[in-house]
Amino acid sequence: MAPHLLQRSLDELISKEAIHTVLQPIVDLSRNRALGYEALTRGAPGHLLQRPDLMFQAAHQFDRIPDLEILCIRSAVRHFSRQKSDGLLFINICPQSLLNYAKETPAKETSAEETYGEELSELTERLGHHGLQPTDVVLEISERFPIDNTSRFLTLIGHLKELGYGIAIDDLGSGYSGLKLWSEIRPDYVKIDRHFIDRIDQDTVKQAFVTSVVHLCEQLQCEVIAEGIETQGELNLIRSMGIHIGQGYLLGKPQSKAEFLTPEQSIPPTRPIHANGVEQPIGNLCQPLETIAASVPMREVDERFRDNPLLMSLPVLEKERPVGLLHRRKLLELFAQPYGRALFERKTVGHFMQQNPLIVDCAMTLEAVSKVLTDDDDEDLRQHLIVTCEGRYQGVVNSKDLLKHITDSQIQKARYANPLTLLPGNVPIDEHIEQLLRQQSHFYLLYLDLNHFKPYNDQYGYRQGDAVLRWLGRLLQQHSSALNFVGHIGGDDFVLISQEADFYPLCEQLLQAFNQQCSEFHRNDDWSRGYLNAHDRSGQLSRIPLLGLAIGVVPSTLIENQDPQSLAQLAAQAKQQAKQKTGSAWHCLGQEIQPILPVAIKAAGH
Repeated sequence: MAPHLLQRSLDELISKEAIHTVLQPIVDLSRNRALGYEALTRGAPGHLLQRPDLMFQAAHQFDRIPDLEILCIRSAVRHFSRQKSDGLLFINICPQSLLNYAKETPAKETSAEETYGEELSELTERLGHHGLQPTDVVLEISERFPIDNTSRFLTLIGHLKELGYGIAIDDLGSGYSGLKLWSEIRPDYVKIDRHFIDRIDQDTVKQAFVTSVVHLCEQLQCEVIAEGIETQGELNLIRSMGIHIGQGYLLGKPQSKAEFLTPEQSIPPTRPIHANGVEQPIGNLCQPLETIAASVPMREVDERFRDNPLLMSLPVLEKERPVGLLHRRKLLELFAQPYGRALFERKTVGHFMQQNPLIVDCAMTLEAVSKVLTDDDDEDLRQHLIVTCEGRYQGVVNSKDLLKHITDSQIQKARYANPLTLLPGNVPIDEHIEQLLRQQSHFYLLYLDLNHFKPYNDQYGYRQGDAVLRWLGRLLQQHSSALNFVGHIGGDDFVLISQEADFYPLCEQLLQAFNQQCSEFHRNDDWSRGYLNAHDRSGQLSRIPLLGLAIGVVPSTLIENQDPQSLAQLAAQAKQQAKQKTGSAWHCLGQEIQPILPVAIKAAGH
């Protein structure tokens, strides 16, 4: 298009406000709901500048970006307010536009109110007019553009924060400022450019970059948003990396309404976190690795191995399912032969791939995979294991990494295990809880304690007391599934952390089993009477009730600010409530359900 016609179209679009706003959801992946919506602009249908890329290119060419952006902001606020959404409104604005909108007063002499020019003052007023507040808005500052006056820009950002606006760095990794801008702005959100999310599940370099961003965000206390999520593989990987906010066509396309699909339609639930150590699933160690098709010529394989010297194997897929594995060593053997390159470079991967690689499901435990690996004498199988989920390729695990992890886990387990029951002690218990909280997984914490254990131990002796503790540890393990983690805090205190959908059947089973087997640890006369003749804490001879089991239950939904300390306090409260009841019982905070009473156990004095 001729420049003068392009300029005329742009002038017309701005003067007639020939634009409309669409909203794309920004999703809280841990809660499966919309955190907010990014306002995106489209030209009027049929307009020469209907496409946003053409529109903003023209605005940049004719120096009309500030005029176009303020028009977009007005449209976004007006349109979003009509949606009556509870989420945040994310608005794009470039640094130079912000500076243009601000007054030219020296930064050190200004206050928040004095810094704004007409346009920014209008924005705040317009928000109020439409029932919104600055706290409902996040301004996305793209780092694609240079900043002419950094000092003044940072002062302006500080004033915007004072008024309650959220600040996000958009397109991190795509432009001029990068980490410098990040460190100076201290934003609330950092949006990783879609380039780094595209096929991240197949690119270890992108994974390394994103991992470093996640770690920095943890240190600087800001949230990471992954942009451009378009495949399930990308979504699975970013969630495994600890990113809880995402945006992209997989999660929701831009549309007029502020809508987000229901959980069943959008994001599949996260797989439960299993026990640590050798009982954890192999999927926890799985690493994405680029793949190849069986029809690809060996010439291209050679190029890929040359481009990545660290690449040792290539999984071969057919319709997302693994059918083989091609090793670098095999390629070298073929091409090292006389005329090898000429003979083989045009043949396809299917001719030379290992056709029966070791393929394991992501739910298999490390211990089970290790047994399969060591029982097989095929040297090729001991390089890479292919991991699948429901038959579809997920990634690979290096066999050396697997065996090292098993060895380290066994050493760690022995170091921090309770010496009496050999169950995980306080350190692994804390680590497991922190992992669940970090990944925002739903769980129940069961805090178990033996009633009247001290007088029982005094009466029967410490050897018998130790036997009871070992038995209780075994009992917990026998009634635990792969979704449970059992630990021994010390003394007669145990924990069971469950990711099952409901804790009630588990508590019922534990109390029934305890009551049925408890008689084996009492003398016949004591059991028949239903109490012990023993001295109480004041030294008086008293009737002491027989052993009972108290279970305090805390749902993770009650934990404030994902704080492990608050969980410990709640667990202690729940346990005390259970101990106040007659005989063996359980109590769940936030629920009032009658406990199961013990079989043939009588409590004296009630």
